[in-house]
Amino acid sequence: MNVSKEPIFNPKRLREARLIRGLTISDLANKIGITKQAISQFELGEHTPKSETMMAIINTLQFPKNFFYKEFKEQYVGNTFFRANATATKKSKEMQYNKSMLAGYIYDYLSDFIEFPELNLPDNIYANADWDNDLIENLAKRVREQWGIGDKPIANIVHLLERNGIMVFSVDTDSQKVDAYCQHRTGRPFVFLGNDKQSAFRRQFDGGHELGHILMHADIDNQEILNREENKILEYQANRFASSFLLPADAFTKTVTSTSLLHFVELKKYWQVSIGAMIYRCKELNLIDESRYTSLQKQISMKKMRTKEPLDDVFPLQEPVVLKKSILMLLENDVKNELQLIQEVSVPQEYIEMLCNLDKGTLNFKEPEPTIRLVQR
Repeated sequence: MNVSKEPIFNPKRLREARLIRGLTISDLANKIGITKQAISQFELGEHTPKSETMMAIINTLQFPKNFFYKEFKEQYVGNTFFRANATATKKSKEMQYNKSMLAGYIYDYLSDFIEFPELNLPDNIYANADWDNDLIENLAKRVREQWGIGDKPIANIVHLLERNGIMVFSVDTDSQKVDAYCQHRTGRPFVFLGNDKQSAFRRQFDGGHELGHILMHADIDNQEILNREENKILEYQANRFASSFLLPADAFTKTVTSTSLLHFVELKKYWQVSIGAMIYRCKELNLIDESRYTSLQKQISMKKMRTKEPLDDVFPLQEPVVLKKSILMLLENDVKNELQLIQEVSVPQEYIEMLCNLDKGTLNFKEPEPTIRLVQR
């Protein structure tokens, strides 16, 4: 006689769900009317919640019940490189990190059904290199060659990353302080692009910046132990890579026939990169001197172009498509229905839709319509 095993409560899942919702142990304890010591004991695996407490946890955190009993496939997760404001809090980074765990669970599930693009990154990147400007410029050229871009503008960096096997997720960062982040993962890197700042030109640079971290900083496994100066160097290197990759030195130089602000607006249409980033690139390449750079910065401030540049509201945001297409393919080919998909992934519907860039409500369960047939008489 087969006796089905009782599912076992997984304390790691409770901590993940709590942090994703941005709650402290005290917050959760107060919401469900138990002591914070009890929550700590649940998260440490010292005690298992009783059924009524479990129901209160599920209702408060709004996660599927089976999430808390699931043993997901273990994945190596390297350092998370946050493209973040210096004032980004530990809490906001922790929240994003735990959202990235949900992304991993979704990716693992879909991998059983979908053949994703093969990872196509350069081999033999100079391990532990001292990434000076010349090495970074050479690396950017090498990636452009391998990806067949030549010296042309990159119109959509999101699709370019996806085509070359990098998983790109959409994420609400819930903060003006975190723009994007990336991780090395088992099999392929993950890039998370924030939905909070809807600028195509910012997203171009964010994508290039995260690609820089992926290529140059795989050996960093814990950024937290680095001092402020070391972290500044990593950020500078990733920015330099993004700049070199999006605006290849020779080709970009040929197009800079004037250094007027008006000319940079025209160049923005062609290179699909912000005016601010192009002016900085001119300084990097010695196309302008310090006094001209300062003069242009003053003009930008005077015209209030720091937060919004010309054309920012004209170009549509580049959206990730690979995960979205994967889920729609499962639904359209009746491999899974919406309910099965949510239950089997064991991640809340809102996070599957957000991370996979699906329209809200895509996974609302739709009852199949009754089948009727014409009777032949």
